[in-house]
Amino acid sequence: MNINCEEHRSAVVLSLEGDCTCEEVDALRRVLQPYLERRDLSLVVDGRALSSIDSAGLEAFLQVADELRAMSGRLCLAGFSGDALASFQLTRLDRRFDMRSTIEEAARSVSMGEVA
Repeated sequence: MNINCEEHRSAVVLSLEGDCTCEEVDALRRVLQPYLERRDLSLVVDGRALSSIDSAGLEAFLQVADELRAMSGRLCLAGFSGDALASFQLTRLDRRFDMRSTIEEAARSVSMGEVA
């Protein structure tokens, strides 16, 4: 999986490409760790190029969401489709996360404080 993290004025955008599997979760955590220590962080995960996500990847997102919530941060997932989106739907995690169709919608959501 390729991971790219860009800091913008209103949010940090994490772009994922490939498969988010148990082998990749540690790399994902290492990239995110410095950001998760900030209060009021707005994080947008760009899943447009994510092919699939396994249970370890889903668990990692749950942990990130909990850590952000504890620091008054916000998380929004954007652009997920195909098998990656199906993983969230099959586990009903699509109901737990704020999932938007586009990066623009997600950025507006976190900048307006809609996401808890």
